Amino acid sequence: MLELLTDPNAWISLPTLTLLEIVLGIDNVIFLAIVSSKLPES
Repeated sequence: MLELLTDPNAWISLPTLTLLEIVLGIDNVIFLAIVSSKLPES
């Protein structure tokens, strides 16, 4: 477990995964906004 802290690949993958989560989260918000705008008001 401690060798994971010194592994540069682990430190590179952390911001990459964080960025992917942010992008996919924004994508989900946009998708839900589009879908919900097509719903009837009632």
